[in-house]
Amino acid sequence: MQPRNFSGFPFAPSRFPFFYGWVIVFATTVGLIASIPGQTMGVGVFIEPLMEALGLSRLEVSTAYFYGTVTSALVLPLTGSLYDRWGARSMIVISSLGLGLSLLYLSECDRITARVESYFGTAGNAVAAMAVTSCGFFLARFWGQGVLTMTSRATLGKWFHRRRGLASGLSGIFVTASFAYAPLGLQGLIDTHGWRGAWLLLGACLCLGMSTIGWLLYRDNPEKCGLRMDGAPPETLPKAEDASFAQPNPLSHVEFTAGQAIRTYPFWIFNLSLALPALIVTALTFHIESFGSKAGLTAGEAVKLFAPMAVFSVTSNFVGGWLSDRIRIKYLLWLFLGFLALGTSGLLAFGHPAGHWCIVSGIGIAGGLFAILMAVVWPRFYGRKHLGAIASINMSTIVLASAIGPVLFARAEARTGSYTASILIAVGLCLAACIASVRLENPQRTTISPA
Repeated sequence: MQPRNFSGFPFAPSRFPFFYGWVIVFATTVGLIASIPGQTMGVGVFIEPLMEALGLSRLEVSTAYFYGTVTSALVLPLTGSLYDRWGARSMIVISSLGLGLSLLYLSECDRITARVESYFGTAGNAVAAMAVTSCGFFLARFWGQGVLTMTSRATLGKWFHRRRGLASGLSGIFVTASFAYAPLGLQGLIDTHGWRGAWLLLGACLCLGMSTIGWLLYRDNPEKCGLRMDGAPPETLPKAEDASFAQPNPLSHVEFTAGQAIRTYPFWIFNLSLALPALIVTALTFHIESFGSKAGLTAGEAVKLFAPMAVFSVTSNFVGGWLSDRIRIKYLLWLFLGFLALGTSGLLAFGHPAGHWCIVSGIGIAGGLFAILMAVVWPRFYGRKHLGAIASINMSTIVLASAIGPVLFARAEARTGSYTASILIAVGLCLAACIASVRLENPQRTTISPA
């Protein structure tokens, strides 16, 4: 049963003196920023104090992170159909509360572990600590990197067509800057309030703040609010069969279901390509202090690597948004993969000035382009009707890759004493994806019916 349409409560978006889509840009930007505690950089800065509090090794924490994240990736596709059925407003409130409560749980994970150990008489056994931590990682990753992120990105994509790249670029300026500075900000929060206090504070802000903002401002799509995409009157929207369909930004005329989308070649190219930053950057963020120590840097000096990335990310995000409305999306994908390979190869010289700038510029630019591709490609290629289900499969893949990254790098370091082997594998994957995308075409151009 479809829920009733409450888009006009407590205020009607159609009565705004300007297109309500720009409010959606603001609201979804806040939603993406609010997902940081469930993202890699949000969890990564808590790893060292968590290891100390629970008495776990780096490999044990990485393994717990792997199990929790993989589980969240397997469950995540189920939420896409719920998004399509319930709408953005309900999902943003549920996911904000879910992430907030997850952080409150994580703030007590050492105490919960102690109680479990006392009940089963397994004090000093790492199994209980890993199980409790895996559960916390599952909840934070599922609600944060998964549902909250998917809901915010999908909602933004539903409100724009011709200006989708511009809207994504404007949003990305603040999102990429926030993500880049998040490790420093969260580290400062830990230094001031301790790891437990930091998680408690963040959890309270999500439960009380983001859920309220989401309920007030999020709306599922412009049509339910009596509006049109881009704020245009109906007669100005081009028909799918007119000349504009031949341009790089065609209006979707075929609404693919998730099952139909996954049977197309472009879906898997973008799905796997967009998962690569999760694998690589998650591993870097998760093991940033280890990378730093091998290069003779302190933890604070290593974390500062992320700050200058913001300049490159913000610039590439804005330029990428402008380009995405004017060029074929696969050209943007090539730029994204090329810069990601450059940044990853820079990890081979971590701590050296040349390696530093390769990492900062390569991963920074790739991060800005990633945000654009995530917002633009799915509605452009597959339509908006089943956007939640399609985007949730992609988010599941991204979350799964973020689980593999830290373990892959940790095992390489444990066996060889360095991260070289895992870095070379990651660079090879970037180059392979670039080659595989050469014959990529938009399904809206090549498909009359996706059946």
